[in-house]
This record gives sequence, structure tokens and C-alpha cells, in this order.
Amino acid sequence: MIKSFIKTVPVLILLSICFGLQGCSAGKPTTQQSISPTLTKAVAPDARRRNAGLFAEGVKERLKGNDNQAIRLFEQALDADPGDHASMYELAELYARTDQFDRSYAIMEQAVRLQPENTWYQIRMAQLYRKFGKADEFIAVYKKLVEQYPTNPEYIGELSTGLLFQEQYDDAITIYNKLESVIGVNEMLSLQKQAVFMVMGQPDNAIKEIEKLAAAYPYESRYLAMLAELYMVSGNKQKALETYTKINAIDPENQEVHVSLFEYYYNEGLTNEAVRELELVMLADELESGLKLQALLYWLNAPIDQMPDVDITISLISAFTNSHSDDPRGWALMGEVLYNQNELSKSREYFLKSLEIDSSNYRVWENLLMADLRLFEPSFMAEHGKRAQSLFPEQPLPYFISGIGLYQLNRFEESLKSFETGRKFVAGNDILMAEFYSMIGDTQNKLGNFRASDLAYEKALIINPDNSVVLNNYAYYLSLRGEKLDQAAAMAAKAVAADTANSSNLDTYAWVLYKQGKYEDALVQIQLAVQHMEKDSGTILEHYGDILFRLGRKAEAVNFWKKAQQAGETTELIDKKIETGQLHE
Repeated sequence: MIKSFIKTVPVLILLSICFGLQGCSAGKPTTQQSISPTLTKAVAPDARRRNAGLFAEGVKERLKGNDNQAIRLFEQALDADPGDHASMYELAELYARTDQFDRSYAIMEQAVRLQPENTWYQIRMAQLYRKFGKADEFIAVYKKLVEQYPTNPEYIGELSTGLLFQEQYDDAITIYNKLESVIGVNEMLSLQKQAVFMVMGQPDNAIKEIEKLAAAYPYESRYLAMLAELYMVSGNKQKALETYTKINAIDPENQEVHVSLFEYYYNEGLTNEAVRELELVMLADELESGLKLQALLYWLNAPIDQMPDVDITISLISAFTNSHSDDPRGWALMGEVLYNQNELSKSREYFLKSLEIDSSNYRVWENLLMADLRLFEPSFMAEHGKRAQSLFPEQPLPYFISGIGLYQLNRFEESLKSFETGRKFVAGNDILMAEFYSMIGDTQNKLGNFRASDLAYEKALIINPDNSVVLNNYAYYLSLRGEKLDQAAAMAAKAVAADTANSSNLDTYAWVLYKQGKYEDALVQIQLAVQHMEKDSGTILEHYGDILFRLGRKAEAVNFWKKAQQAGETTELIDKKIETGQLHE
């Protein structure tokens, strides 16, 4: 769901919570003047004067941030007067700040024993109870403080925190109600009570809390939005719609409500109404682009049998890019929609526009490269692949597609380097690794490195023994060299079995059989290859002529050589074959 206002069930708000002591306010600063020592035994006047001086110096050092020096001074003050609970209070804080929590706890216990009614000591002790996980003791402290100060919201908040930690939810609700009676209906309290009721499995009470909040502030559209979302979660769609409509009426400038209305109508199958609201979302100047994109993606992520109208989608994204032309995500999204519609050239334009604004999004680069590959434009494949490599040097796909582009441009040395580099970054993708080795095999063959070519093909077949492209290419190159013909025949036959209507595979199988001198068998395969040609292939037609010649059908052979010459992509010997009427190899 698209959440434009609040989370449906907010996380329990731990009021006034502070974990540990560092960074916490311990309450009123302690001085010897504000907290008079209660002596456990008589202290000599000189010792008392020494205690007072050391205490004052300790406070100065603490204020300067010299915690270790302050600790020494307060400890000396305690030596002078062992009943000085003010120094104990200061030391408890300093020990905690220096991660000496056991010492902090022990000395604070002494201070509380000496001054059990001191509020600040109780608060400091409660903080240590929390640090040591003593929840019952923590709760006991704040129950006592709330009894003493029943209108203090801070103490009530701390008590509720402890109760929530102990999952004493009914007691927490009682505390919240007590606080509400003091400060009135309040957003923080209402949300807290709503969250507690949801945890307790009482959604009706949770809704009542937000209803009360909305009633207390009838012109605050945020509270109505919270209420509408709760209605949606509880399944009361009609009340949700009524509430969204009310928001529209009392706050027509509230543009976020159109996001919720769009989602409501869309989920109800009311497409026209959903489109109307989504158009308003796209045109809303005050809405941030991320929320608009979230709505667009929600629109696009429909089940396959409910895919939205493409023209409407393009219009919506265009509205977004018009309003947020500097946001690369809109251009990229338009590119993806067009790509999925096979508008490859247009999609590439949008991907490039997105990358002009922000070149750091790898997904957009990948989409661009796939568009280049499907368009099969080698120059763009090589160029864009190189640029992507410089930005994402450990992503294998840019090397692969760039390598294919370079291969098609007959820049075989560069192509090989791209493939060899890219394969090192393939991890957990056997299909891609096999494709790398397949292309390395093709490229090494072009460079005349036949042993390296064979080794690459064999590695590809170890990964995927049924890869018909590798089987076909490896077999064909072996046949051209007249090597391992039995192995070549087996691979070619396997490639044909995997793809029986592939004219290239059939031609390879025919040519391997030809090289083996099995001309009748070769004729069967080449005839099938010709039947499955999508367009005239000079290579296949020339092979057909050669096979016919070997079978003594010379006139037919010349006829097919002529057809091959017209189709193109033949051997350099084609003209000589036609001119002499003889086979030249």
C-alpha cells in the first residue's frame, strides 16, 4: 500500500526514554547548597571545610569536561565526609559517563539510602535500574513519583514507558488516560494509545482513539487521514471513502489525499476514478517526486491480466517528467515502459536522458545496454559498454555487451580483452559465464588462436552441455579446419536436436557430414536448412551447391552457386566456381 501520511500501526512511542545515562538529563544539577549532607557520624569542622572545597573544585572540573579529575576530587570529598550524598550523586553520573556502571549503581544506592525522599536521587537511580534491566524497580520509582506528583507529565510518561516494556498494557492505558486528563486530547497520546490497543488486539478501541483525536481537531486533515487509513486496514472501506471525501471538502489544498483516493479507487477496480486521482497527483506541485513515483509504480505493478493502458501510463509519466524534469527516475521509468513495448530506439533515448542527470544508477545502464543489444547496433554497444565499465568496473554485463559490439566491428583484440576481463567478475551466474566462454571461443577463432578457441568452447560446454549455439559454432569451426570431425558431427547433431528448425544448425550439420564425405546425408540436412531459411543465406546456398557438385549434379550446383552469389556472404571462390563450373576449395 502507498502510505502518504502515517504508518497504520505506529511503533510504540517510548515517552521520555533514554537508554543508559550518557546524554540523559538527570534532573536538577546538584550542589552542596541545594542538597545538604546528612551525616552518618559527626564530622570535624576542618573535614567539613575540606569536603566543601573539594566538592566545589570537583564541580568546576566536571563543568570543564575533565571527568577523571572531577572523579578524584569528589572521591576525596567523600573521604573527608563519608556521608556526603551530594558527592555520591555526582560520582554516580561521572562513573556512568566513564562506563563504570557497577560503581555508579553501588554509590547511587548509598545516596538513596541517605536521602530516600530526594526526587533527583530517585530519578538517577531509576536510570540505573533501566541500564541494568531492573524493570520492576524502575516502575516502582515512577509509581511513587506519580503518586507524589500526579500532574507531572514527565513522570507519567516514564512510568508508561516502563509498563510498556513489561507489556503491562492495561496499566499503561490507565496512565495515558490520567495524563490526558491533565493536558487534554493530544496527538502524541492518541497515537500512543492507538498503538497499544493494536498490540492488545483491540482495533476498534484504536479507531476510537483516532476518532476522538479527529473530533477534537475537526479541521486538522492529518488526523482524518490517519482515521481513513485505519478504516481501510479494518476493512471499513465505505467509512474510509467518506473520510477521504471529507478531507477534500475541508482542505481542498491537501494534495496528498489524492494519493490515498487513487489507491482506494484502484484497489476497488474503479479505473477511471483511479486515473483521475493519479493525474491530480502527477500535477500536484506540492507533492514530492518520490511519493508520485511510488504511486506510478503501484499503478504499473498490476497483475499481468490487469495491466494498465499503455497510452494512459505514458501520459502519466510525461506529466511527471514535465513537473520534475531534473529527476532521473521519471526518464528511466518512461524508458522501461517503452522498452517493454518494444519501442527500443525511443526507450534508449529516455535511458540516456536519465543518465545525463544521474549516471550512478546501474540498473539504467543495464537497461540501456539491453536496448543496444536488442537493436544490435555495435557502435552503441561498444561505446555505452565502455562508459558503464568505467563507472561499474566490477559488473560483468557491460564487458559482455561491449565485447559483442567490438566483435561485430571486427576489433577482435579489444573484444577479447573485454570478454576476458568481464568473465572474472561473474559470480553465481553459470548462464552468463557460459556466454562469456562462447564469445571468447568465437573471438579466439577469428584471431586464429584455434587451441584457445577450442578450450573456451569446452569450458562453455562443461557449464552447459546443451548450449546449442556453442555446439554449433564449435562443430562448424572444427569442420572448416577438418579436425575432430567425429566429435564435430556429434555436437552438430546435438545442436540440431535441440533446435530442429534452426537453419544455421542444420547447415553446420550438413557441412560436417560433407567434410566426412557423407554427401547423401549432407544433402538431407542442407535441404532442411534451405527450407528453414528466413531469408536467402549465401553461406547455406553455396554449401548446397558444393554438396550437389559432389553428388554429380553439376548443373544444379552452378545454379545454387549463382543464387549464393546474389545473396552475398559467400567464400572468395564463388566467382571461380560459377565461371569454371567446377568445385574449388
